[in-house]
Amino acid sequence: MKKIITILLLLTTAACAQTKKKENSLKYLDFELPILNSTESFKLSNIIGKKLILLNFWTTWCPYCVKEIPDLKALYEKYNEKGLEIVAINIGEPQQEVSKFVKAKEVGYMIVLDKKGEVARNYGVRGIPTNFLVGINGEIIFAGHSLPEEKIIEDNLPKQPATKTEKLKKERR
Repeated sequence: MKKIITILLLLTTAACAQTKKKENSLKYLDFELPILNSTESFKLSNIIGKKLILLNFWTTWCPYCVKEIPDLKALYEKYNEKGLEIVAINIGEPQQEVSKFVKAKEVGYMIVLDKKGEVARNYGVRGIPTNFLVGINGEIIFAGHSLPEEKIIEDNLPKQPATKTEKLKKERR
């Protein structure tokens, strides 16, 4: 009898935990920031629904942020054409300093400037680097000081319509 009660309690707890997770899922907070070395700005809501977005909050003086750059570059090269957009949000540094740093590191993904740190505050950034993976539907899939695992990225990339060749292969099976 004790085993049955224990099992029922565990199942009830698990069911509640799953329900609570869905209710508490977080959506992105929209923002618009200037793009480094451009007269244009980036608005997050303009690409929600089109791409998987990795928001990377960072500074040039943070050793962990600098150490993360090669991994970000690799993710960008591997997944950008498959629907991943990386937006690196520099917090509170002068444009010239950031520009010089980005050029020296040969960063190819988008850099935007959060000059007053308002977006970082709105996202609750307490330490850097901080990364958020925002899904196609605007839901925050991952948040942390490390980068998300590639499996999480792969599982959440936009579903591309099958090409003619892929359709033929499926039909032949």
